[in-house]
Order: sequence, then C-alpha cells, then structure tokens
Amino acid sequence: MIISASQTFESAPAGVHTARLYRLVDLGTQTGDYQGKPTKARKLLLSFELLGDERMQDGKPFTISRRFTASLGEKAALRAFINQWRGRALSEDEIRAGYDVKKLLGASCLLNATESERDGKTYMNIASVMPLPKGMPKPEGVNELQLFDLSKPDWNIYDTLGERLQATIAASPEYQAAQGWGEPDKPKPAPTSPANGEAFDDDIGF
Repeated sequence: MIISASQTFESAPAGVHTARLYRLVDLGTQTGDYQGKPTKARKLLLSFELLGDERMQDGKPFTISRRFTASLGEKAALRAFINQWRGRALSEDEIRAGYDVKKLLGASCLLNATESERDGKTYMNIASVMPLPKGMPKPEGVNELQLFDLSKPDWNIYDTLGERLQATIAASPEYQAAQGWGEPDKPKPAPTSPANGEAFDDDIGF
C-alpha cells in the first residue's frame, strides 16, 4: 500500500483584499431549514480570486466564495451585497426591470474576509464588499471567467466544478430538467459560456 500526503485546502487569509469575481454558479433551487421549518430557494454561488501579494504555495491566488439566495427583495442579502459593491443602491426601476447578475462577472472590488469557527473548524467568510477607490488600478485577473447558468448550462464548466458543488447542483430540479429527467435519451444542451464568444465587461454597469 502506497500512502502519500493528502492535499489540504489553503484557506484565504483574513483581512481586506483586492479581488475579482471569476466564477458565478447557478445552484438551482435548494432545500434548507429556517427556524425549524423547511425552505426552498434558488441559490447562487459567487467565487472571488484575491489578487494581492499573498498567494497560495503554487503561486495561484487564494479564492473565497459566498452563497446567496437569488433574490433582490428589500431584505435580501444579495441586494445589500450588490449595493455595497456598487457604492450606491439599486434603483426601484433597476429592480423592476430585473438585474442581470452576469454584469458582476469579471468585476473588481475590495473584499473583507473574516474567520469564524463552527463545530471545531475554522471557516473564512466574506464579511463585506466595497468598490475600488477612485484612481486605484483594477487588478489583472488570473483565473478564467466561469459562468454556469442552469437555464443555459455549459456542461464543460460543470465538469470543472468540485464533486460537492456538482452534487449540490445535481440535487436541484433545474438540473434534472436540464438533463431531461425521465428522458434518458435526451441529449445535453449545447454548451454556452463566455469562452464561446459572450463578452463580459470588467465594469459593473454603474
């Protein structure tokens, strides 16, 4: 039996970091529990690369992610996060028209990462986000932009996601519909992604 050292996840350092959203993942409708009651809500995963001087052992940027309910309701965490990022609140007209979160992909910001402990484990969390100060150059990204949208799934992107993330997505009814649940011979939809020609601006549409 040959035993080798297992790879351990390198946690992002705490503090304020120059960052860039490099991955946006539609997790589909997920079940949960709130105050003892079952819940169902569409979820999104936002993943950032930290582009300061601190890097992982292999030289790549640290990454950090946060999940959100896909809602722009008055008390929604995603709405508050976008407002912080933009430096101004979404207008009622913007909300009524529907905000395209793909605008965020590739955009830069400052992130405040903090530590928390749960069940004896330490986790890094995105506590807050801020726009880059005026005059501060935008950092050059390292990771390729990734968009996984269950309404137009790119299965090549899906295949690059970790097993736990794939399992989370696969549990959603949107994934099952995209796969033709109950229709085993139905082919997968054709891939569509930024790499296939759709451009994303580095600026949020302020």
